[in-house]
Amino acid sequence: MKARPHRAHGALPWRTLDAPLTGAERRQLQRALHALLVWQKDLRAWTPCRSAPDALPFVALYAGGRLFGCMGSDEGPPGERLARAFLRALSDQRFAAVSRQGRGSLVASVSYMRGVRMRSEAELLAEVELGTQGIGLLPAAGGGPVILLPSVAREGGLTAPQLVATLLQKANLPAGADFSLFLFDTEMVVARLGARGTEAMAPVDAAAAWLAPLVAADGKVAFAVDPRTGEARAIGPMHHGRSATVLQALALHGGHARRVAKGRAWLEREARAALGGRPIEGWPTDPAMVAGTLALAVLAGARLAPELAAFVASTPAVAKTPWHAAQVACALGAETPEPVWRACVADLETRPWSPWTTLAARVRGDGATLARAEAALVASVRSEGPYVGGVASGTPSGIPETAITAVTAEALGPSRRADARAAVRRARGFLERLQCSEAGPAMAHASCFGAFPASPVAMLLRGDVTAHAAIALHGAATAEPGRKTARREADPVR
Repeated sequence: MKARPHRAHGALPWRTLDAPLTGAERRQLQRALHALLVWQKDLRAWTPCRSAPDALPFVALYAGGRLFGCMGSDEGPPGERLARAFLRALSDQRFAAVSRQGRGSLVASVSYMRGVRMRSEAELLAEVELGTQGIGLLPAAGGGPVILLPSVAREGGLTAPQLVATLLQKANLPAGADFSLFLFDTEMVVARLGARGTEAMAPVDAAAAWLAPLVAADGKVAFAVDPRTGEARAIGPMHHGRSATVLQALALHGGHARRVAKGRAWLEREARAALGGRPIEGWPTDPAMVAGTLALAVLAGARLAPELAAFVASTPAVAKTPWHAAQVACALGAETPEPVWRACVADLETRPWSPWTTLAARVRGDGATLARAEAALVASVRSEGPYVGGVASGTPSGIPETAITAVTAEALGPSRRADARAAVRRARGFLERLQCSEAGPAMAHASCFGAFPASPVAMLLRGDVTAHAAIALHGAATAEPGRKTARREADPVR
């Protein structure tokens, strides 16, 4: 089946929004959805939806992080459409029924389409912002449109080609059928039973509140959290280095001194044991990764600088991996062995994008290297869609990664260059749009509010990813204490 670009099939037969929802409209929709959630628990106290946007609503229902129904309705006036879409989603036969126990934890979202534009397949693949925009199909032979909301790509971790393939599969068109593709933006509102009001927290404070419980009483740091259930994953690759970034972020934020102290002590015990030859779960075997782990621990305040210096001096292989060598240079500064630093600088010739070399050049006062490295970082922060503000350096899919974007913003944060400051603002905006909160995504467990997913389509919540985002956002929070972010009014990436 082949899509013909811009074929005229008439206007989309659904009402769509002409403009983004206002804050008042969002609050009104949230109240209406919340009333429907309360009603569905015992079918009492029905509250009619008296007002809603004059467009077609798509309501999705989640329980335990899993989708249990998603339906739209164009029947009746706007408020009635919302109620009917909710009722249809509640009885969606494509999914298992929600148990009576699960009704108390049900989460609802409503999405409205806007900005529909016809696209060829090539254009759609190049333009679609996965996790933010949806895609649709109009059969040439008639029949209703078939769409996929942004949540499909995010929750399935789909690439753009995979999303298009999923759309064609859903449409189930006969072989050789003609159709047109379209792209659309969405306005989404989420309602939860038992909402805790965490939306009032600043992004960096919410991130720190999520990070702190990752540090156990013995100082050990959990590696990641399942966004659907809130269950922690204890160990992962380069566990100690990534744990160190969590401690660094908490120390920078303040207010978590006891947890940070316990975490540093745990890092010191584990590192010395590993360097002494004891098998330590999660400790890397690659020499460059060992050096990077020790460097990140030092940056987090662990007293391991002598051990790092001794290890690097006795391990020439560290210089062969510039990413970790630059982390070493950040930690040791002027004490970095010259061969290690020369390797970092030389690597800029073939890989000019290097946030750790940028950070190290600033620590070492190497102005010439700093200017070169900064220029590449500035160029990597997208100024146009898809994913304005994101950085996708080294990712074959072209989808920006949260940690990569955050460390780029951190490296550029102190710069006085006008283009660097603009790039940092774009990067921070991208990060804030990704943060999990009561406003979305709907599949996220309540314990995950404040965390940052690995990317717009990779929802695993790793501690170091949120830590990098918190460090990047800290500069904005301290520079502008009264700053109000746009994330609360704008649609997060859902």
